[in-house]
Amino acid sequence: MVVGIDIDDTISDTSLSAAKYLTKYNNKVLDYHNLSLEDYDEFAKLYIENIMSEAPLKEGVKEAFEYLHNKEYTIIIITARNLKYSDNIYDITKEYLKTNRLKYDKILFDREKKGLDANNLGVDIFIDDKERVLDDVSKYGIDCIRITRDKNSKHKTFINWFDIIKYIDGKEG
Repeated sequence: MVVGIDIDDTISDTSLSAAKYLTKYNNKVLDYHNLSLEDYDEFAKLYIENIMSEAPLKEGVKEAFEYLHNKEYTIIIITARNLKYSDNIYDITKEYLKTNRLKYDKILFDREKKGLDANNLGVDIFIDDKERVLDDVSKYGIDCIRITRDKNSKHKTFINWFDIIKYIDGKEG
């Protein structure tokens, strides 16, 4: 089985990490997604490296990666992370995954069309936090899982990785 996985707010709790820096940058805004484009660019240039290297893992991620690795599934990380705000993002990302001992088979950066990539790589299950990404991926007939606390999702939704593994394990049985 081939499992495609996003990073930000899927593997890592990037929004939580960003919130810490947002209070330094602009304590009137609660979510960095609500910054103006100009402010977002400035915020990202200042803090993106810290945010991405310090973000805590989502609950159950380590166990999930270990489970998938032990089952000999192919793990492909497909992320929109790019070099727009830092030339070090690829290295920071790889070091983050290594430091957290998350084994994977392949990583693709700078991906906006994750559905096409997932399809071309033979992904069976794709895990992401964004509804619009999963809408694109599902067009290719790929089983989609959304990790979120949002109950209003078109896709299978779980709040932690322990439940995602139960779901994947159930597909095997």
